[in-house]
Amino acid sequence: MAPLELPYIDSAFSYWKYESPMRELIHAYKFEDRPGIARLFSNMTFEMMNTFLPATNVVVPVPTSLQAFVKRGYDTNLGILRFLSQKVEIRIENILSISGKTVPQSTLKMKDRIDNVKDKFRLKKKPSCDSVILFDDVVTSGATASQCARVLREGGVKDIVFFAVASAKK
Repeated sequence: MAPLELPYIDSAFSYWKYESPMRELIHAYKFEDRPGIARLFSNMTFEMMNTFLPATNVVVPVPTSLQAFVKRGYDTNLGILRFLSQKVEIRIENILSISGKTVPQSTLKMKDRIDNVKDKFRLKKKPSCDSVILFDDVVTSGATASQCARVLREGGVKDIVFFAVASAKK
């Protein structure tokens, strides 16, 4: 488990580096119709919660785009969090949405990822508290997580802890 630095986020952690064999596991989960892998990822997230003891049990998933949801048939982050909620008492607040057309981040060069998600996220409703865990399965450039955190801050969240299963960010 490693700490990360991301704009708008107070503390950020990933369980594993986004390299073999984790990269192949995530790819299978997201692109090869293997939703059962969410259980393994929820175990990793559970370990992060027990290690870093965030001051909240409210988890906000980074939203999945409509295009990705239609293609996969499921929301990858919600899948992981639903398994996690069977182990630990968490409140999943699916309050972020992504609007407009975006290109999948995985297809872009690092420098283009920030522009791709800039001003694309919105709050569907106000967060229930001022401290949340922001969750995404993978953080690469940090652009998506940072934009989501910016929107949460604008919505009144004062403390944001970010968890990711894997990170390509150094």
